[in-house]
Amino acid sequence: MDSNVDEKQLSNSPIQPDSLRIQYSTSDLDSPISSDEDSINLEMINVKSKGEAFCDCHKKGKEKECTCGEEDTCFDWTWDEESKSHASFIKEGDREVMFHIDYSGGTAAVRGDTKLHKDQYYWEIKMTTPVYGTDMMVGVCTTDIDLNKCRHVFCSMIGQDSDSWGLSYTGHLQHKKHKQSYSSKFGQGSIVGVHLDMWHGTLSFYKNRKPLGIAYTGLQGKILYPVVSSTAARSGMKIIRCCSFPTSLQFMCCQVLRKVIPSHLDVLTAVELPPGLKEFLKNNVQWLLQPFPSSAPGPLKSRKRTHSEEDADGPGPSKRIKYKLLKEDK
Repeated sequence: MDSNVDEKQLSNSPIQPDSLRIQYSTSDLDSPISSDEDSINLEMINVKSKGEAFCDCHKKGKEKECTCGEEDTCFDWTWDEESKSHASFIKEGDREVMFHIDYSGGTAAVRGDTKLHKDQYYWEIKMTTPVYGTDMMVGVCTTDIDLNKCRHVFCSMIGQDSDSWGLSYTGHLQHKKHKQSYSSKFGQGSIVGVHLDMWHGTLSFYKNRKPLGIAYTGLQGKILYPVVSSTAARSGMKIIRCCSFPTSLQFMCCQVLRKVIPSHLDVLTAVELPPGLKEFLKNNVQWLLQPFPSSAPGPLKSRKRTHSEEDADGPGPSKRIKYKLLKEDK
């Protein structure tokens, strides 16, 4: 086979591009590779994402036993066995999904088993395998999306229509086929956090527990479900955290505190709180109150903020200045 063969040529062969890539990008193959296949340009085929991981386990060859970031034991929802495409396989107590376990012939997807419609929702998806191929995505959707519609097509499935909102491993957002740059890439071992605020109608993402900013607005009144998709053979994603709670004055105060207190400080450490309240907030909204670098990427830094985004995010710079003055008075 010609070592300069491109993806278009490969798509005409019985083995599709995304399935062929995985054969060379993983070491634990189910079947040996023939000498003819060995002559393929491996550098061209190996297109695994080099995105940041949450830990160094995959660099040390310990990715299979990695449990970093998996502290939670209670989960509000899991993947729905009745709402998935044919090439999606659910395991690990319905929390982990594997896509295209033999080879890939298109795009597979799976939906969560609980509707999200009026509260605050936060969940985290861990990339448990190499991240590569045409696309691997995380997002939300309505029940109108057909999870089997792209089973024979390699595509960025989530966000192709008006019924889904997605984030690609390439760092692009997609809705109604419109793509927008949002963050850096994520790869094997990355933890992608999702915050759905149905009070304000916003969807925000986190990468390795660092906020990336508001990605979508205008979701009020919709009934949504978590969804993930992949074109890559033998690829996997796992729910490692998911919680929900009513929108309350307490939660809104936490949002304000996160805006007021310098981002490099942990809110639970910076503010004196009663032990019981502190433990409650730690168990439920630590993802919101944790420290993060001031240089954390976010799309809102590169474009003008809307009034709805200001309201959703809480107070702006003027409030931070007030906090600083109060500290100096003390």
